[in-house]
Amino acid sequence: MWFASGNRDEEVFGDPYAFDVARRGNDHLTFGKGGPHVCLGNQLARTEIRVLFEELIPRLADVRLAGEVLRVRSNFVNGVKRLPVTVTLA
Repeated sequence: MWFASGNRDEEVFGDPYAFDVARRGNDHLTFGKGGPHVCLGNQLARTEIRVLFEELIPRLADVRLAGEVLRVRSNFVNGVKRLPVTVTLA
């Protein structure tokens, strides 16, 4: 399996390379999928992420890209190494 290709299937998604936090229909594999290899901390991680966004989003008026995005060079993950942004508080 090539993790960098996850959620980029043109047969499943209309615009597979667009970033859309509300996109539906993606079978997320980050914390395991209920098979024999499930992250034991998956419920804690999901709770932490939910609380982070519940607290952060109301405090932000705007977030804009402020430079070039530098990606991690890897055949294993499709990660971001550098993502400069400008934040305007609400």
